[in-house]
Amino acid sequence: MLAWLERYRWLVIGLMAVPLLIAIGVLVDRQLQGPQPLEINLGETSSASEIQVYVSGAVNRPGVYFLTDGDRWIDAVEAAGGHADDADLEAVNLALRLHDEDQVLVPRLGEQSNPHPTSNEEKIDINSASAATLDDLPGIGEVRSQNIVDSRQRDGPFSRIEELVERKLIPQSVFDQIREQITVGP
Repeated sequence: MLAWLERYRWLVIGLMAVPLLIAIGVLVDRQLQGPQPLEINLGETSSASEIQVYVSGAVNRPGVYFLTDGDRWIDAVEAAGGHADDADLEAVNLALRLHDEDQVLVPRLGEQSNPHPTSNEEKIDINSASAATLDDLPGIGEVRSQNIVDSRQRDGPFSRIEELVERKLIPQSVFDQIREQITVGP
């Protein structure tokens, strides 16, 4: 057997070296390609977040519906089975964008479109209202109401209701919903 190994030693060495050379080639190739990109999978996520909106009034199926943040009022009405035959669609802006906790109220023909106060005595004064009172306005919520209170303490009282948007406390879409319900005082 030793004679055989002596005779074919270069062949045996060559056969053993081939897998080693292949492995070295694969490692060098991987190094030249660089590291693989890191992928973090946190489950299924989407760019738009899911919100809940209460749709009521002159719709076929009033209730709370799951929609996507940024959908419009018309999408909420359609989710509620469409508008009723006696809906006054001219009284609402169906192009408004939706936000979590919004209420979409579609009035019936002959009803007032805004069930909230409209006279100056009944409007909410944003310079004196508590965070809890502001929280009751549509689209405001606890965080925005506290931000309004903090802003008027830090930056001074509001001289116009439009300052809520100018100070970046609420988006324009929320302001459009509440402009008839708020005031800066007498």
